[in-house]
Amino acid sequence: MKKHAIRLFFTFILILLGGCTIDQKNEEQQIVNKATETTIQYFKEKENLDVEITKHQFAPKDFQSVWISGHVKDDTNKTFSAAVEYANDYHIGSISTSEGFDLKH
Repeated sequence: MKKHAIRLFFTFILILLGGCTIDQKNEEQQIVNKATETTIQYFKEKENLDVEITKHQFAPKDFQSVWISGHVKDDTNKTFSAAVEYANDYHIGSISTSEGFDLKH
């Protein structure tokens, strides 16, 4: 009986931890989606450019930012990376561009 209770306890803990991991992945995906949308909108409104997003990478947690990388549509030589601060209402903190790709703002 005691072994059965221990197994049940560990099963419950594993299920609980698995659910927490799924919630974190969902939250991260929502952050990436919003940061991607913000980046595309920024380039469209401020730079009058259509861009394609190619990847993302989270900065260390204390920065509360995600790096969104991509290029100008139809010109893969004009690449960029934008740091989107998700803790600051998805503010674009900085943008770095490839050589020869100058921004207006």
